[in-house]
Amino acid sequence: MHTLPFLQLRPLLTVGALVTMLSLNGCGFMEIEPVSDPNNASIESVLTNASLPQLNALAVGTEASLRLGHANNSSYNQVVGTLGREVTVLATTESRWYAELQGRRGTSSIDVLDDGAFYNEQYTDFARVGRAARVLRLSAENSQVVSAPQKLAISGFSRTYEALSKLHLLNLQGENGIRINLDDIRRPGPFVSQAEGLTDIRKLLDQADQDLSNASEKFPFQLSGGFTGFDTPATFRKFNRALAARVALYQGDNAGALAALEASFYSRTASLTLGPKITFSPTTAGDVGNPYAQQANARPSTLVTVPDNVVNEAEPNDRRLSKMPRRTDPQAFTVGGITANYDALVYTSGTAPIDIIRNEELILIAAEARARTNNFAGALEDINVIRTQAGGLPARTAAELGDNENSYIEEILRQRRYSLFYEGHWWVDLRRLNRLNAAPAPGVTLAYTAPPFKLFNRMERPFAEKQWDVANP
Repeated sequence: MHTLPFLQLRPLLTVGALVTMLSLNGCGFMEIEPVSDPNNASIESVLTNASLPQLNALAVGTEASLRLGHANNSSYNQVVGTLGREVTVLATTESRWYAELQGRRGTSSIDVLDDGAFYNEQYTDFARVGRAARVLRLSAENSQVVSAPQKLAISGFSRTYEALSKLHLLNLQGENGIRINLDDIRRPGPFVSQAEGLTDIRKLLDQADQDLSNASEKFPFQLSGGFTGFDTPATFRKFNRALAARVALYQGDNAGALAALEASFYSRTASLTLGPKITFSPTTAGDVGNPYAQQANARPSTLVTVPDNVVNEAEPNDRRLSKMPRRTDPQAFTVGGITANYDALVYTSGTAPIDIIRNEELILIAAEARARTNNFAGALEDINVIRTQAGGLPARTAAELGDNENSYIEEILRQRRYSLFYEGHWWVDLRRLNRLNAAPAPGVTLAYTAPPFKLFNRMERPFAEKQWDVANP
């Protein structure tokens, strides 16, 4: 049985409450059990006539659900960071982090990742984001307590989160594709290609944008502090358009990416950190801390370290290297034959937020889209904002890069490597640019690629998904 927990009507997100709401308990992977508890509000009850407090709880739960793929035993940034060789997870109690995810088991390489291993858990977690968003949207549509403009506000919010859910799943699955038709959870549609998945995600974002443009002035619920400045339908649209720009770039639609940026919060003069964030409150009962938080020279059972080449291939005096300082503890931390020389310190406290998308990425999206459309002058301006403001590096000149699209793309790729380090982008970037190899760009290499190591371009489709299709041909 699946009940809606009591969530306080405030912008505080609690993982425990959300897990209760979306738990599968003893059910099958895609199935929800019948309602049997008369003492709690069920999913079915909110789908038919949700109250305002219930809609608020569903909205809070939808926002909170995005954290599930980070706050578990196979945190998203650690998995894709390992696959892209920007970090290495040295776990003294779990060798699969530095063995299987790097294509080796002992002295022999492996060709296929385990479809039932713990490192694929975030697939289910991010799938729950979409499920929560759809429940919220359907509940609002059938509710008598919100107006038509408020329903559009909820629809715009929920479709944006459903798109985020699918984008995370597609980033993990790559060529495996994803399911896009999930309206009937008991009869989900088939897997579609990566290109079809991106098309569906873009369509969801565009529909959400239309809903938000005709919505009420305020949401009928309160967003967390992570959405300060983006907490009304009008300002949330800018977040939506930022995500649309990312998806358009992945599709190779450079003109579409630039058009979306025009309606987003992209700015060469605003703070590079501007953008919505996932927040944490480890001192609050039922909440958690940032799972990526790590202290310099720590010696935990699971240490996230940075391969030497990532640091060595940066330009001298790049201040983004502060995110990967050299360890100075006198005793080396070595696990599985790999020694930790550099720490991954993007997040140094349990309250540090995680960016969903921020201005720094938008400027890099603009640079890439402009370079692809031969606007080299515009691309150079964007590149130099990142070089000077994020890296503290001297600006590039047009003479250095020339009228050569490839030289601009290589420069942008290097900037993305250090600006978006350990945030879930590098592996996806290499794959979409066909650079997922030992030497993806001039002056750039990937650690642990020679035998017995192997690079993977996608996670394995989860065992439960395979079995569902076998049982439901």
